[in-house]
Amino acid sequence: MFNSLENASRKHELYKNVISTNGNIVFYRGNLKNPEYLFIGEAPGQTENKFGKPFIGRSGKLLDGWMANNGINNFIVINTVPIIPLNSEGKIRKPTRAEIEYFRPYVDDLIKIINPSKIICLGRSALAYKGLKLENLEWDGNIGFIYHPAYYLRRGRKGIGDFNKLIKNFS
Repeated sequence: MFNSLENASRKHELYKNVISTNGNIVFYRGNLKNPEYLFIGEAPGQTENKFGKPFIGRSGKLLDGWMANNGINNFIVINTVPIIPLNSEGKIRKPTRAEIEYFRPYVDDLIKIINPSKIICLGRSALAYKGLKLENLEWDGNIGFIYHPAYYLRRGRKGIGDFNKLIKNFS
């Protein structure tokens, strides 16, 4: 299932970041078989790059708390771009539109194969990837949107109330 994404990743210019950081291509964490929720983020951070799994750093711990509080245990987490995007100084940056578009066919295929009941976009980049314009905590069919967990962390907030509302708003 991940062979084509891995091959495409190794051919992309970003792959030099995996090599220079002794990192990993970051595919997924969670349940591949019929997950109720698919959470999609932007791109791996330093911790994710090191260990090869998305959302395992500070933002991931916050997301895990949100899910636990709502009894969500059948999920999968992926990113729009599976490689850490770094600027010329070696600092993390947002993936470019071209990078997101390069990986789109592979990520779209994954989503089709995984076939989740609900998709939650974590942050504006993931929402833009899906081509939607939603406000925080809104749904469009089975696709919901919440600000990225890092947004809450930067503001010293937990975001649990917002996540609870997002889940409650699905009807």
